[in-house]
Amino acid sequence: MPTELEKAMDCLIGVYHTYSLEKGNPHALYRDDLKKLLETQATNYLKKKNADTWFKELDINSDGAINFQEFLNFVIKIGVLAHEESHKK
Repeated sequence: MPTELEKAMDCLIGVYHTYSLEKGNPHALYRDDLKKLLETQATNYLKKKNADTWFKELDINSDGAINFQEFLNFVIKIGVLAHEESHKK
């Protein structure tokens, strides 16, 4: 039986693939893919930065796509924000 952390990892991978596979590349989120992901999965985090700003920040290797490792940088950033917010409640 998968642990909570393993389920969370599977969920993150599933979300990434939901949007990366729209153009048939399981290894790349393009600008419009990331925008869709943010608009449907992370609306609270669009209040501080728009999709283009996130894309520029996350595309570390400047290849015009967000690979899974770059996506995990986004997860870390919003995870830190969510953790901080959880202590304000």
